[in-house]
Amino acid sequence: MAKRADIRTAGPSIADVAREAGVATSTVSRALTIPGRIAEPTRLKVEAAARKLGYTGGNQTARNLRVGTPPTIMIVMPDELYIGASQTVTEVLRVVASSLVERGFSLLIANVSREAETDEHILTVALGGTVSGILLMATNVPEVNGRSLVEAGLPIVSLHFDLSRLGIPSVVSDDHDAIVAATKKLAALGHERFLYVRGRLGNYHDFERLRGVRDALSGIGLPETALRLSQGDYSFTGGIAAAQDFLQLPAESRPTAVICANDDTAIGFIKTVTDGGLTVPDDVSVIGFDGAAVGPFMTPPLSTVQQDTAELGRRAANLIIDNVLGEHLSNEQRFEVPCTIVLRDSVGAPPVGPQPVR
Repeated sequence: MAKRADIRTAGPSIADVAREAGVATSTVSRALTIPGRIAEPTRLKVEAAARKLGYTGGNQTARNLRVGTPPTIMIVMPDELYIGASQTVTEVLRVVASSLVERGFSLLIANVSREAETDEHILTVALGGTVSGILLMATNVPEVNGRSLVEAGLPIVSLHFDLSRLGIPSVVSDDHDAIVAATKKLAALGHERFLYVRGRLGNYHDFERLRGVRDALSGIGLPETALRLSQGDYSFTGGIAAAQDFLQLPAESRPTAVICANDDTAIGFIKTVTDGGLTVPDDVSVIGFDGAAVGPFMTPPLSTVQQDTAELGRRAANLIIDNVLGEHLSNEQRFEVPCTIVLRDSVGAPPVGPQPVR
């Protein structure tokens, strides 16, 4: 109960000031943090509304700017952040941080949690006026006790998770189109039996990638029975479990091409089927997703769908800054960053005839 009281007494938000002044929240942000970049009548109206409501967050940010302290973007990370060989999230985060610094912003990292107190703290910080914008990294909008981070009235951008349906600008890889292209390349080599090893259930990327595999196979005229599914979790263990099941299938009915939800899953799969007596790609072709730096050094070198982590990070950082400064004028809400298909030695033509386990 005490934590809920903390949030209620956090004071008026930037959204309250915007309603009082009859302007957008981005206008309030600019008026109180960079007053020289907004028309004086509007600035005076916003400042009057802030004084009336007792809002101090923006004024504190303005004071910080005057004394040389950079405005702050809060990045909200997911509760469960799996960091394996792929390193996609950490690479994107590194680029985001450097891009923010280049444009004079600082970075505050917060993690959502199963503990309500942690998420309440995130809302308290957002409502308290110490941050200028929020970047959601691979997570949904935090909500606690019926209150949402959206209520802070701050500019929000989502990265690695499409929230455009909620009106939140989102920067994502073109998961669906990329996996369609990868699947068609495998089919062009002659593969007709496929296995897709999934990521976590309910995960946005898993949904998009599975949809892409199905659309690709349907588009080239293969039946639904051409695709098997195995539940994974974006980890090595998910690939290991899928491979163990794969080895139990009759040789003549095994899929000849395996598409994995990420590279970690593919690495676990290849290691397990190789230990089980199969050869990649002679017996089965395997492709991952992400572009793990270790991929070229695997045996065999791992084929993958390469995400452009640098562009994802830059695009998201610039988008949240432009929204904070009121410089993002487009109505576009979803920004897709193309991926690249990288075929290495883990992919080849399908075997001729059944290949028993040696």
